[in-house]
This record gives sequence, structure tokens and C-alpha cells, in this order.
Amino acid sequence: MRDVDRKRTLAVRREGLGRALARIGLPAWFAVIDLLWIVKPDVLAIDARHYQRAASAWLAGGDPWSVAESGVYYAAGPHTLLFYAPTSILPLSVAVTFWMVLGLAAAAWLVRRLGLPAWWLLFPPLAHAVWNGNPQTLMLALLLVGHPLASAAAVGLKLYGAIPLLARPRHLLVAAVALIVTLPLVPWQQYLADGLAVSHLEGAWNGSAWRIPILIPPTLLGLWVLRRHGAEWLAVPAVWPETQFYYVSTALPAVRGRPFLAAALALPMPLMTPVIVMLLAIVEVLGRRFCARFPRAAPAIRAFAGAAPGWQAGERGASFAMPGRPKANPDRLSG
Repeated sequence: MRDVDRKRTLAVRREGLGRALARIGLPAWFAVIDLLWIVKPDVLAIDARHYQRAASAWLAGGDPWSVAESGVYYAAGPHTLLFYAPTSILPLSVAVTFWMVLGLAAAAWLVRRLGLPAWWLLFPPLAHAVWNGNPQTLMLALLLVGHPLASAAAVGLKLYGAIPLLARPRHLLVAAVALIVTLPLVPWQQYLADGLAVSHLEGAWNGSAWRIPILIPPTLLGLWVLRRHGAEWLAVPAVWPETQFYYVSTALPAVRGRPFLAAALALPMPLMTPVIVMLLAIVEVLGRRFCARFPRAAPAIRAFAGAAPGWQAGERGASFAMPGRPKANPDRLSG
């Protein structure tokens, strides 16, 4: 009887600790990282200004990929210029302010769309995009709308936005058609002549498996194992070449309800996402067997993987789809 009471007490304490982490520790963790690494006055709005100047240079007949900001050359795809062309009629400061406000609004909307508390705006990869004025937040918000046209706009804004659409073939097809139809409007020949701006990415943070290429095969294998459990949201920061830290915000739908994963991905450490993908894949494959043999390890595995309530040792490995959501049709919003 005492053993039963002791186990219940430990379970209650673990649950309380988890809630404290999610409600107090996690936002504090986010805020500390933001203050130490993200909030730098010299890079405030740097991407919004860079993208706008590149679009203005293109409309003036120049080469947008020769436009540099703080020594970094413009490296986005040609279709991105279409979004910044209309605001070229505005004074640069006004246009930059517009994109900064729009990026913050998009971030706030997607946090609400995912049913997360407002303090998730502090999630460092998301805060990084907002602070820099990068259209990453707008791209992710468009993907979360769940409509083919919105998905097409997301891919036009950021080409790697096509990766999450691998789970939504119809959306991906619409996006491909949209890119082809608008191709005559953009300087794609200049983009090819500049080598797809690959050389401009040499100074990138590069936090994906491409940092150590030998990790690419196991990371891809891990994504395949998790293919029905939100892998599409982890794929960009895990395997896209020359990533920036804000790319990790693409994983936000996959870490909803998983405070330990969110805390890990909040760290601006290269290779964090590939490592997490491989660990989640191992748990998915071996979780039932391991927990059956070591039942005391089940709570720790649940805490790491963020398994949905009701997951128990002896059941199939934890599901990594967003907790509390039904399995989605491949052509609908995944999560």
C-alpha cells in the first residue's frame, strides 16, 4: 500500500514539475535566450531592409543579388522579389516598418492558430525572424492557413516552404504551377547566372545535417520514420542546406505540447534539429520494447517525446503528430 502511495506521490510531483516547466520555466528560458542572443540593435529589421532594397534594385534594372546589407549579399529566390515590389513605391523606412509589423502580426496569428499562449512569441527561432524582419513568419503563417493558394504564396515567398508541402501533394502541385506561371515576371536568368546565390550563403549559421554531411542519411531516415508524425515540419531545419537559426521556427507545429523539445530547439546550437529527429525516430521504433523492459524509463521518454496523454509503456511508440489534433488528410493542414 505504501508503495502505491509513493508511486502516486511521485507521479503527482512529476506532473507538477512538467506544468511548472511549461508555464514558468519555458517562457523564462525563451526570454533569457532572446536577451542573450537574439535582441541585438545592429540587426534589428536587417532582413526587411535587405529584401526591400533588393526588390528596389531589381525594379531599377539592377542585380538584386549584388545588394548587400552589413556585408551579406541578398540570397533569396527570385519569386520573393514579387512580394516586395509593391512596397518599393514607399520610402525605405516606411516599407521596412510595414514588413516588420506584418511579420509580427503573422507570428502572433500563427501562435494563436496553434493554440499556444502569447508568450510563445518569445520562442527564439520565431523571435529571431521577427527581430530581423525576415518573411519566415509570414511563410509559416501561410502554410498554416491550410489553403492551396496560401501554400503557393508561402513557397513563392520562401522556396523551402515547399518541403512541408510534401505531406500535402495537391498544395505542392498548385505551388509548382504558380511558380511556373509567374516565372516570366522574375529575373530567373540572372538568378541562374549568379549560381542560385549559393555563394552568398557561405556565412550562414548552417545548423542542419549539412554541417556534417555524414549525418544526412541518418537524419533522412529519421524523417522517413516520422513521416506520419509531423516530420514535414522538422525537415527544413533538419536537412535544408545552409540554414539560418530562424528556419527552426518551421518546427513550431511539431513541438506544440512538447516543452522539452521546445526548450532544446530554442537553443541556437547547430545540429540540434537533426539530433532530435534521430532521437525521436529511435523512440518511435524502439519505445514500446524499451519501456516494456525498463518501465521506470517510460516517464522520462514521455517527457522527452511529449507523448500524447494516455501513452503508456507497452503501447506502440509515442505519436509525434501535434497533441490533441486528429490525423490530417495529406492534402489538408498537417497538424
